[in-house]
Amino acid sequence: MDTGDLTIPQTPTSITSDWLTLALRRAGVLDRAKVVAIDVQPVAAGSGFVGQTARLAIRYDHQETGAPLSVFAKLSSADPSVRQQLRRVGLYETEAGFYRDIAPQPTFPLPIPRPYLSLYDDKTSECIVLIEDLGQAEFGDNLSGCSSTDARIAVRQLACLHAHFWEASFLTQLPWLRALIDEADARIALYRAMLPRFEQRCADFLTPSLLRSAQRFAQVLPHYLDRMSSRPQTLTHGDFRADNFAFTTTRGGRGVTVFDWQVARRASGPRDLAYFLSGSLTVQQRRVTEESLLTLYYETLVGNGVGGYVVEDLRRDVQAGLGAPLTTWVIAGGMLDFSSERGTALFTQVCARLGAALDDHQFAAYLDELAAPRPGSVGHESSLEQHEVYSAGYDRMVLEGLARRSATRDAAFFVPYLKPYMHVLDGGCGPGGISVTLAECVPQGRVVGIDVEDSQLDMGRREAQQRGLANVEFHHASVYALPFEDATFDAVLVHAVLYHLAEPMKAVRELWRVLKPGGLIGVRDADADGDVYYPDQEAVDRLWKLTRRVIEHHGGDVRFGRTQRRLLREAGFQNIVASASCDTFGTTEMTAGFSRYFGGIFLSQHRDLILKEQWATESDLTIMQNALLAWGSDPDAFYARCRCEAVGWKPGVPTG
Repeated sequence: MDTGDLTIPQTPTSITSDWLTLALRRAGVLDRAKVVAIDVQPVAAGSGFVGQTARLAIRYDHQETGAPLSVFAKLSSADPSVRQQLRRVGLYETEAGFYRDIAPQPTFPLPIPRPYLSLYDDKTSECIVLIEDLGQAEFGDNLSGCSSTDARIAVRQLACLHAHFWEASFLTQLPWLRALIDEADARIALYRAMLPRFEQRCADFLTPSLLRSAQRFAQVLPHYLDRMSSRPQTLTHGDFRADNFAFTTTRGGRGVTVFDWQVARRASGPRDLAYFLSGSLTVQQRRVTEESLLTLYYETLVGNGVGGYVVEDLRRDVQAGLGAPLTTWVIAGGMLDFSSERGTALFTQVCARLGAALDDHQFAAYLDELAAPRPGSVGHESSLEQHEVYSAGYDRMVLEGLARRSATRDAAFFVPYLKPYMHVLDGGCGPGGISVTLAECVPQGRVVGIDVEDSQLDMGRREAQQRGLANVEFHHASVYALPFEDATFDAVLVHAVLYHLAEPMKAVRELWRVLKPGGLIGVRDADADGDVYYPDQEAVDRLWKLTRRVIEHHGGDVRFGRTQRRLLREAGFQNIVASASCDTFGTTEMTAGFSRYFGGIFLSQHRDLILKEQWATESDLTIMQNALLAWGSDPDAFYARCRCEAVGWKPGVPTG
């Protein structure tokens, strides 16, 4: 939707007729008519903590087909301090992003209110969303719960939503759509802060099992978030319950429209299902219908193209997904006022339903499993080793090229900030070319190179021995779970690593943990849109696009480089300096070798995947391979790979 230069009103009453006319014209629902009067009907009196909501009844200068007689307006809080507090959990940014980037998609599989306008100001956190007014619909109610018929409608639609976005790589490219692990620190801190208040304020509502689970969950929450981040990811609603449903009955049958997308996330789909089952059905109703609803959800997933996901996966993920309502209601119970008659009734009912679901699904046993000691634990809250596929592979040609990397050339943006005494971590060091040359830059310090591929580490050790370097060492480890204590290193470098990862923020948070206050981080990654090659050939273009598809399939992001500043800033780093440079193949021999690698080794490594996914045929691959080899032998051939770079500092005073 074209929003042009529309400003964001401070309050519903500050929305003028001219402003609303322009907004509806930009939305394509108004042509010649003009808004001449607006009757603002607040849905909640005053300015609430989360925001301001109102129904706008509209009068036009003349009648026009398609012009809405009323719209629903959601605005951010008028209080700047409240907006900044809520910025941390992204409520406004998320809902505005959803209605701007996802809701208008013609293939979106779930009925939602039609979006007319979505504006968000990143500087002020001000926001306004104008959506279809559902005032004539039949709204759901958590107190009375869903009927069995409505429950099946909701679950079927939920499965369609999850199947449509199942492991969709483009979700990772939406900066406003957070994964659970992206906000792990905030979630853990908020849950633990609210738990004592929840216990005190809601003591009369709590069942013994719910209280025990809430307390135990606080201890294992870091492990829980790690575990959930490894499950298949999709677009989740985050607050999928009857209070956020509107039912309509037409000639086509009964349907449900789902609203309130402020906590949408990229997460495990069955979290939404567990949230719904444990809160929107009576205990007896859930126990009677749960099996049929699980079957319906699973069959709908499969019927909409989800593969490699078995029923036992679903059962396990629903069990784990009960952590979603538990988190929500502990935080809500600690923060919000449920002293009204309806509030007390709602919270009493929620606690009874959730407590029964936790018992029925043996959630306590799941928490005990999370708390069990794990191999390689070093006493801090990190996950088991996890890493994605390194799409380039470990062929001899690849390793030789990686071994030629050096700190002065490949980390030139990072080296000037080093001091001779520093303790430096090289994350994803490969065969150690950068690590050993970093060691020469810190003669009174020490360098530790880590990687998940032992053959590369052995190459690094041999290179260090040949150079006579005693201040560099190599260890098997993942950037997702580093075997070092907090605040161990003065500086960390991750070169050409993060863009291969499905969860780069998770890795950056782990690097933050092992970095000392005042410590330095350096990141360097490719961005495919900045690559240059000559001469252009159609078949070679197809091959480059194919290689990008392989990398993205394995969890990488070929356009990751441009996001580094944002990534470091959101992780908490300060004084970020961003730059860019290129890797080139300067001689004709190097260019020819580069073409032989991609035309032969890369295609051979990923041929089965390419054919299985039907991205190309055998004939296509042969044509592309021959074209690339011919390109590489052209004396005029040139290739430059764009590398984006950034350095930043962890707040605090250096201790070294």
